[in-house]
Amino acid sequence: MSIALREVSKRYGEFAAVDGINLDVPTGALIALLGPSGCGKTTILRIIAGLETPDRGQVLFDDQDATLWPIRARKVGFVFQHYALFRHMTVFENVAFGLKVKPRRERRTLKDIQRKVGSLLELVQLEWAGDRFPAQLSGGQRQRVALARALAVDPEVLLLDEPFGALDTQVRHELRRWLRRLHDELHFTSIFVTHDQQEAIEVADTIVILNRGRIEQAGVPGDVYDEPTSAFVHRFLGQVNELPVRLQKGRAFLGPIDISADPEALSERAVIALIRPHEIEIGGDAAGWSSKVMAVRVIGPIVRLELVPEGRAAHERLEAEISRERFEAERFVVGQRVTLRFRRWQIYAAGA
Repeated sequence: MSIALREVSKRYGEFAAVDGINLDVPTGALIALLGPSGCGKTTILRIIAGLETPDRGQVLFDDQDATLWPIRARKVGFVFQHYALFRHMTVFENVAFGLKVKPRRERRTLKDIQRKVGSLLELVQLEWAGDRFPAQLSGGQRQRVALARALAVDPEVLLLDEPFGALDTQVRHELRRWLRRLHDELHFTSIFVTHDQQEAIEVADTIVILNRGRIEQAGVPGDVYDEPTSAFVHRFLGQVNELPVRLQKGRAFLGPIDISADPEALSERAVIALIRPHEIEIGGDAAGWSSKVMAVRVIGPIVRLELVPEGRAAHERLEAEISRERFEAERFVVGQRVTLRFRRWQIYAAGA
């Protein structure tokens, strides 16, 4: 099922949770709604599910106006962050619940329900846990039960609200991969909400970045990360260094580095450059911007260096990232003088 939002808005008093959103979700797509708390992502999910009604605009399912459809008519499965499982029911009973409460004319036979639940538990790799209670399972296992329960009613759309937010890092990583494989196998339309940039980049076909109830940018993960259209998106998708662009005699500089070839840098208005840590090149020769190594942090396969370039105060540090192999070969140490250059940067208006 395809989903489209057309000029959808929702206010709570004076607060605009969603402000004129237009969004297209093709059939079978896996879309991530990404943004900080309060940006409107969960409200959008609830509007699509029918749990909220927009003040203005339309919700379209397969090009039909579904704005006022009841929840049952939408064929939507919903997975919450905190599982929302019935604690007094076994895993099997939790998954079967949606099938058993259907109207009589739509209800399957008991044998069909048992078969359906058994196949779903096998799908989520919990066929051994049917007679367990939620309290007897780990957080990751409970979230898989919640997903099986959502799939039991054969939804055409699966909505997931911070589905892995309550889990530890390793379990989150495993469930991300598992959700991606499951989606590729079943091909249902999926929309998931997250504030975790890495999660969105790893799992989604398309990332929709929200800010203050509006879409800042939408696109495939690689394009959004490499070509952010605003300073907000650039900052939100990973670490950045921020440097003012200095104009002198008709030329533009980052420190002593001449970037006049970038026409945006020569703007008469105040501008800044945002540079990701891996886009800083460190060398030991005289070319570049002389800097002092202030800290060295080994983080698994990468090493992060904190640097103070010449002419900047001690607290105005830049962060650079290099590979562990490069670090093992050169062994940068605190207090060492190095030079840096920039492989890539993007220019924005100051204060953006």
